[in-house]
Amino acid sequence: MRNEFSMSPRRWALLPLTLALGAVWAGAQADPLDARATPTAKAAKAPKGTGATPAGPVASARFVREIGGISEYRLANGLQLLLFPDDAQSTTTVNITYRVGSRHESPGEYGMAHLLEHLMFKGTPAHKDISDAFARRGMRFNGTTTSDRTNYFANFNADPATLDFALTLEADRMVNSFIAKSDLDKEMTVVRNEYERGENQPFAVLNKRVIGAAYDWHNYGHDTIGPKSDIENVPIERLQAFYKRYYRPDNATLMVAGRFDPKAVLARVSQLFGPIRTPATPIPRPYTVEPPQDGERTVVVRRVGGQPALMAYYHVPAITHPDSAPLLVLGMMLSLQPSGQLYKELVEPKVALAAGLQGLGDADPGGVRAFAVLPPGGDEAAVEKKLLDIAEGRTEARFDESELKRVRDMALVSYREQMKQPEALIQQISNLGATDWRLLFQLMEDIPKVTLADVERVRKAYLRPANRTLGRYFPTDQVERVEIPVAPPLEQRLADLKGPPKVEEGERFDPTPQRLAERSAVKRLPSGIELLTLGKQTRGNTVELRMQLRWGERHETFRHHGTDLIAALMGEGSPSVSKQALQDKLIALRAELNVVSEDQGATLTISTEKDKLIEVLALAADLMQHPLLPADAFDRLQRASVAGLEGSRQELEVLRQAATRDHYNRARGVKLGDPDYVMSIDEQLASVKATTLDDLKRFHADYWSANDARVSVVGAIPDGLDTAVEQLFGGWKKPSAPAFVQPVDKADVIPAARFDAIARDKTSAAMKMRVDFPLNDRDADYIPLSLAVHILGGGALENRLSVRIRQQAGLSYGVGASLSAAHYGDEADLTISGTFAPQNREQMLTLVREELERLTRDGITASELERAKKDVLEGRRQARASDAVLSMALITQADQGETWAQAAQRDAAVQAATVDQVNQAWRKRIKLDGFVVSTVGDFKDKP
Repeated sequence: MRNEFSMSPRRWALLPLTLALGAVWAGAQADPLDARATPTAKAAKAPKGTGATPAGPVASARFVREIGGISEYRLANGLQLLLFPDDAQSTTTVNITYRVGSRHESPGEYGMAHLLEHLMFKGTPAHKDISDAFARRGMRFNGTTTSDRTNYFANFNADPATLDFALTLEADRMVNSFIAKSDLDKEMTVVRNEYERGENQPFAVLNKRVIGAAYDWHNYGHDTIGPKSDIENVPIERLQAFYKRYYRPDNATLMVAGRFDPKAVLARVSQLFGPIRTPATPIPRPYTVEPPQDGERTVVVRRVGGQPALMAYYHVPAITHPDSAPLLVLGMMLSLQPSGQLYKELVEPKVALAAGLQGLGDADPGGVRAFAVLPPGGDEAAVEKKLLDIAEGRTEARFDESELKRVRDMALVSYREQMKQPEALIQQISNLGATDWRLLFQLMEDIPKVTLADVERVRKAYLRPANRTLGRYFPTDQVERVEIPVAPPLEQRLADLKGPPKVEEGERFDPTPQRLAERSAVKRLPSGIELLTLGKQTRGNTVELRMQLRWGERHETFRHHGTDLIAALMGEGSPSVSKQALQDKLIALRAELNVVSEDQGATLTISTEKDKLIEVLALAADLMQHPLLPADAFDRLQRASVAGLEGSRQELEVLRQAATRDHYNRARGVKLGDPDYVMSIDEQLASVKATTLDDLKRFHADYWSANDARVSVVGAIPDGLDTAVEQLFGGWKKPSAPAFVQPVDKADVIPAARFDAIARDKTSAAMKMRVDFPLNDRDADYIPLSLAVHILGGGALENRLSVRIRQQAGLSYGVGASLSAAHYGDEADLTISGTFAPQNREQMLTLVREELERLTRDGITASELERAKKDVLEGRRQARASDAVLSMALITQADQGETWAQAAQRDAAVQAATVDQVNQAWRKRIKLDGFVVSTVGDFKDKP
């Protein structure tokens, strides 16, 4: 078990962007829109990649406004275009959002918007294999569906040709997607498996039942994925009509962020999308209004596994209403740790494991949820009463100005942090696609203006028993209705909006190994601490720091209890800073501080801005060297660990591992107390219960030190950092602490076997196939073998397993393969895993075996290898665009005695790999008769 302490004001500050779940609407039917593509748009059916080329002059996009560095344009056909250029980024994101979601579906077609999202990846006459086209260019892509909108996005290393492809594809599939019956027949079963996986999650099921009871008429009462019956039976003609009805330029927002040429993009978007004609038939607009709720409602869900939970749902206005800001502040003030009333009254006294209030309205009036998760055997009646009393304001506790200031400060941090990340910001804007992108900034401006009177007003207005859906129904003598006010016209709402403050620009930096080597430096401080730096000008002067501490020998340290809990308790503060003061300081410093501990070491990570880093580092030094480790917090954490383990007994992976653990333990020759021994749930519980606070304190006193320490820093590096590191950590020495000994992982011989575990009342099943063998990442076979595994089951949807099992057979929502190989030692394994419906178990395993046999018999093709090389190398380039990844890479390089030159050599080795090398590595290392096969599910007809 791995625990960590993590405090991030950014996480709380982004709550305004988390819209309510599952809002849907039963929309009016409209005639199919036949005349959609003009003669010029039909040119998109020309050879692949040509796009829609206009026959004559195309009107350029009209500039509308600029706010916060985002420029809005409109085409004559109604397409909205948002551009957020940032030359400091080395990647580009293209996102197109259609203002259609499950809110627009009719009876019999619930889940259609999500199902259509899947089919939009099945191709057009000009782009017959979209997944392959993405893979060949090394692009990361996906699509998502909510109650109000559907979006499609791709992220890639900045390249004009790749950007042109992304724009061309989106213009093409806006009007020319196949939406074919043959594709629906296969993808329907994939979506059904996705639905079944969701049915395995108790809290998700509870949410679906609660919103189903909360709404009489509005489609927000239906979960976005829809019911199994509609997924299985929707006619292709209805999907095609739905596509024609809503996929049109005047119902879409195209967003481009990151590194690109804005003028070139404007011209190309005008050329590609301009010829697409806006249909004469207006877009159908939902008009169903949910009537006021007239009394408490109740729903009860009984499922196998999981932990007891309570959820109370309250109707609130649409997100465009001014009350959204005080509702958001109310949720934060109730939920924040450790100041929130729900946390103080339920979690701190250990009657609940988690509690909070979250959510907002959507495009239409939506809801907020008060929730609590209970330990097994908890007093559900007492927790329910306290949860509702606090949420609905029936306690003596009142908010004060210091709590309000804390939330305001978090909002200001959020304001700044969002503007530093153009590509992430447009994803947040996409969630507002059914309203107006400017609403994001309006919320950020409204929050600091919220008063305590506003907070109490909205709580009194909306969080009332008559407006609540819980778990039971009680009749009442007097009907009470809560009228939900109508939101003002959007232009009126946004009339006084001012743009956000701009943050510092970053430099243009391409993270190639050569450039990274030029910026990297190593310095040994007087105390022996190794300081690794990679300086560059970042947007908003952001900087990432990572510190690694190491000690001890693996078998010796493993015998100590609770080593992973020490870091988790550091959030409780030190003698000089309380838990609340710590949180407030991190908010003021605009910083994330995270500490993770394990048997042989600890890792500190900090993300902040240049002028705050040294102050945050001083805070971290105090926490790590002088943690409070209070008894009540230890007891709370221990109880939560016990509850989590108890609640996991019926989870698929726990049951599968229980079936295989004895086999692996015998083959490895290990017993309880050995680090490689796989423990049962009962053994894990015994270990957790046997841990004492004194164990933690002794281990911290004996081992925690900077005897063996490395610090890596990437980004806008402040002056005097080396001096600060030496002053803060150089004297933290413990000569008596055992020196770090590098573990060396040796391969074990694991006999082939088959295990089938039963998981009752689970709609989705899972499988894992694993073969162990000797190999490390320095071996000549490693890179060729990793490419073979990538072709088999890595990357996106174009790998062999996904094509065969997901796309062709439609058996699984997710199936893939991964290779793990040690750096020290020679322990390696190939693992294949996937989910499926229980009745498809043997068919699933048969197809996997056939693909394994085909790879061994026939090998790979040259085209597959080139595609895999492209995907792997592009993935490495994208990873190096992350400063957090770079900070980790510097530590790893120092640990392994390598430089960026070796990274460049590995890239070159990937590029130089041949078909023969890949095939030989696979056949040499992978023995098809050596797999341990395990499945888990509700196999009703078979043991």
